[in-house]
Amino acid sequence: MKSHHVILAIGLFLLLSAVPTFAEREAVDRIVAVVGDQVILVSELASQIQVLALQTGQRPKNDEELQQFQNEVLEQMVSGQLLLIAAQEDTSISVRPEEVDQALDDHVASISQNFSSNQEFLDALEAEGLTIRELKKRYRADVENQIIKQRFIQKKLSTVAVSRHEVGEFYHKYQDSLPGQPEAVKLAHILLTVEPSQRIEDSIKTLAAELRQRVLEGADFATVSAQYSSMGAGAHGGDLGYVSRRDVVPEFARAAFNLSVGDVSGVVHTQFGYHVIKCEGKQGDRLKLRHILLAVQPTREDTQKVAQLADSLLHEAENGADFQKMAKIFSADDNTRAQGGELGWFATNELPAVFASAVAGWKTPGEYRESIFSQSGLHILKLLDYQPPRQFTLEEDFDKLKEMARQEKTARLLDEWILEIKERTFIDYRL
Repeated sequence: MKSHHVILAIGLFLLLSAVPTFAEREAVDRIVAVVGDQVILVSELASQIQVLALQTGQRPKNDEELQQFQNEVLEQMVSGQLLLIAAQEDTSISVRPEEVDQALDDHVASISQNFSSNQEFLDALEAEGLTIRELKKRYRADVENQIIKQRFIQKKLSTVAVSRHEVGEFYHKYQDSLPGQPEAVKLAHILLTVEPSQRIEDSIKTLAAELRQRVLEGADFATVSAQYSSMGAGAHGGDLGYVSRRDVVPEFARAAFNLSVGDVSGVVHTQFGYHVIKCEGKQGDRLKLRHILLAVQPTREDTQKVAQLADSLLHEAENGADFQKMAKIFSADDNTRAQGGELGWFATNELPAVFASAVAGWKTPGEYRESIFSQSGLHILKLLDYQPPRQFTLEEDFDKLKEMARQEKTARLLDEWILEIKERTFIDYRL
């Protein structure tokens, strides 16, 4: 069922396939492919392989697997570049910078959910030689191009439809290989976030002010940053390189872009903690910055207080208290609080690991589970409904099958479309 593999791959190569413009490249290295008037460099291929490995955990075990892996990634990059060339010819498609910023935040958050904690995510980034800022910087052109290509594909294929007869043909052709309806659970939760106490907040702010004073009295900024910064921010002495306003969060930008070369900022508060910023150079609208970052982390005592509240709420719920009302009062999840904490349906085999283990074997609606920790905080889970696994049937699952048939048809058309673009575009593989 090759076309279904294509459908699954569409999102992947849209994400991984964009190639930065020549002006954005920091160094020229060996060319592995030429697509039209654009080139794909071996460093870009290596970067995409690195990002894919971080996303999926794939690690080729030998030279043969590595060769196959990089060939597949390169082909995805070529296909993506072909789509981008076609999309950029459509002047009706545009993307606003704030859309890219939001997509970047969403995508990094999505990747981080594959890890059991934010620290584990940061450790994985560090193992790949990356920080969150560097990851976003590396992704930015890719994400912008992804949005352009998605809109182009949607525009091109928006009229694809399937008839009842085509749905029937699809079902009978792929009946034995269709995945079926997976085991699924309908969940609700109360999210309790673990916030640092005001005492910790004040002490971190005070330390940031003390470190700033040391710098003003002559201490080496890079040395202080390397010694005290949190979350890997002290690497290379807190050097951020040349950045523009849109590379950093607004609070950081407001402080940094009021500095002259050589100036040191006051203590700046952002979502990441407390910063002290130094401006070391200027090129056009970009500044060369260095910073000290002190993250504000909850203490064990802060965590214990939230755990005690969770235990109390869970006890009340198990003794008949209205879970929906409690969710509306206590939950920190703005997206579900108004609905009494309802999260909706999830296939159990697609749940993040921390939730999958919590709901394993859970089949009786109305039951609760012990509170569990995630990167977002502490969750009290309630099972609203359960659906056992079963095979699809044409009668019961017509709408689902219709969408799958439409996706399969879309994949075929997309394959044909890419082949048409290939035929009229110069492509030279040099791997």
